[in-house]
Amino acid sequence: MNKIHHSDFVAILANLYRPKVYIELGLYTGETWYKTIPYCKESYGVDVINRQIKGNVFIGTTDSFFEKFKHKADMIFIDADHKYESASRDFKNSLDILNTGGVIIMHDTDPIEDRLFDFGYCGDSYKIISDLEAEEGLNILTLPCTEAGLSIITRKGETRTDMRKDATAQH
Repeated sequence: MNKIHHSDFVAILANLYRPKVYIELGLYTGETWYKTIPYCKESYGVDVINRQIKGNVFIGTTDSFFEKFKHKADMIFIDADHKYESASRDFKNSLDILNTGGVIIMHDTDPIEDRLFDFGYCGDSYKIISDLEAEEGLNILTLPCTEAGLSIITRKGETRTDMRKDATAQH
């Protein structure tokens, strides 16, 4: 078993990206939330259950959240409903509001054992990875963090170097 928990890795990414706006879909116990928010200017959490997690938390479905949320985000962690259809909608909605140079992180994308296909664990949300890998405009890296896996997704052409080149070309 890998020693780096996914919540630690998401916090490391938040430390690197220093997002102005961070969104976490699916809070569960709040472990990832509490480790990540110190690196973010604004943080928005979403969960269908009121787990008494402190912070700016929306209680309801991710679909309802995206209907109401009218901002852009720099970093989004998706770990909500573990159904392929839900994960696909959450990814599409996240990509629609992702700022240039932003990052989406998805949990439960590389289950180590078949028993994790249960919807109480990873479900079938891992199936989205083959869809994302087929998208020409995306960079995706799937890591074997703990037993469920973690994928980091960015848009192609949006590295810091690419954005500097674009800014230089406009002047």
